[in-house]
This record gives sequence, structure tokens and C-alpha cells, in this order.
Amino acid sequence: MMNEKVFQKIYDELDKYLLDGWTKLVAYFEYGEGSYSFSFYEKIGNKYIKCYDLDGVEEDSIDKSFKKIDKILLKERKNDKNCWTNMTMVVSSEGNMHSDFDYTDLSEGNYKYKKQWKEKYLK
Repeated sequence: MMNEKVFQKIYDELDKYLLDGWTKLVAYFEYGEGSYSFSFYEKIGNKYIKCYDLDGVEEDSIDKSFKKIDKILLKERKNDKNCWTNMTMVVSSEGNMHSDFDYTDLSEGNYKYKKQWKEKYLK
């Protein structure tokens, strides 16, 4: 299982995108066959904003951060015998953090899974 330093490194990479007034950060990291899909959402007021929709944030910058996070997570996944397929990390502006690991096989597609994920985490 990952230690606090790993989560801190991930948070530190995403922290630069947090806008004034954020109350919750929800990050989603998914690995498939030879690829990954990452995203994060910020809750500001009662609304969640997806990372690529943040004002003043360049897509290239987010992509570079995701590559850095991938390097961090790949090391951890190699050490995990029961390798997770996706992880969700939730951080509140008060400093509380928790993460959930999921082992669902998403090789046949993830549309239904992502819809359920959004209902669970972005409410």
C-alpha cells in the first residue's frame, strides 16, 4: 500500500492548479493495457470543475503534471502484487485526505463505471 509521501507528491503536483475558494479536490487515476487516464476536479461553491476546464490553466501544463504523477504511481504499482486499476484521491481544503483503490477490470470499456464514479464522488 502506498505511503503518505506518495500522496503528498501527487497533491503537491496538483496543488498548483487549485483556484481560490476550492473546498475539495477529487483526482482519478486509471491504468489500462499500456495506457493511463488521469483527471481531477475542484469543487468551488457547489460546482465541480474538471481540470481541463479551469480558467487560466494550459492543457500542456496539466499533461506534464500527469506525466510526473504517472512516474510516481508506476513505481508504486510495480510493488503491488494485487495491482489496482484505478485510484481516487479526495482532499479537502481543511487538509483531510482519503483514497480508494479499485480492482475492476475496465478493459471492455469504462463508460458505465465512470458514470457511477461521478455519481459517487462528484455529488
